[in-house]
Amino acid sequence: MTALLVENAGRWRLRQRILFGALVASSTALTLAVRSDGPLPGEVATARWMNGNTPAAVDRFADLIDPALTDMAAPVVFVTILLLVWWRWGRYPAVMLGLAGACTGLTRLGDLVQRPRPTPTVEWSGYSFGNGGYPSGHVVFSVLVLGTVALLARRHATSRIATWIMGAMSILIAVTSWTRVSRLEHWPLDVVGGGLMAAAGLLGISWLHPRLAALASRRPLLGRLLLPPAGPPTSSTNRRPEED
Repeated sequence: MTALLVENAGRWRLRQRILFGALVASSTALTLAVRSDGPLPGEVATARWMNGNTPAAVDRFADLIDPALTDMAAPVVFVTILLLVWWRWGRYPAVMLGLAGACTGLTRLGDLVQRPRPTPTVEWSGYSFGNGGYPSGHVVFSVLVLGTVALLARRHATSRIATWIMGAMSILIAVTSWTRVSRLEHWPLDVVGGGLMAAAGLLGISWLHPRLAALASRRPLLGRLLLPPAGPPTSSTNRRPEED
């Protein structure tokens, strides 16, 4: 696995650089735009429509996953996922997931933007410190952490298992993003902003994944800390990663 990661630590392709720049620029512009005193055009109508037209099955599914993403439960869930990744795929993938988890600190921007959450009647309210709505912490966590799990599955699991994991993570991210608005926990642009920020972070993790392995392979001490010892290939390490 290590040799394959090092081999794929080439230059970032032009489209990846453009995408990363677009994500950073759009999330920055949106962050500045939502600091206005009131919802942006279309947000109220969108929130009301999603609140009234969400299928019951989606709401029931959200009832199951929402408790796992609260401020109290999310760290426990993250540590559990981290340990599972370490157990199944090794130390280096766990380090990458740990870096993704550190990026969830983007949610602290909420106290800088000072954007309130919608009321049950989809109206603007006053901001209370520590309860900012922008960006959505649930969305940042799900896109960054679950997205990184999907990314790692592509590189470290067999094709069949990776397909199942990527599908499951995609469903969880989609349901979480939708229901944050449909349940009136966030304004639509809170979710969009969180998704843009987290997507930029996820792309950064994708860029770093092979490059940190390449660096560790040239630094013995760092390599002993991050990389597994050389050994025969297994079913989970014999897959060629996608070109970065």
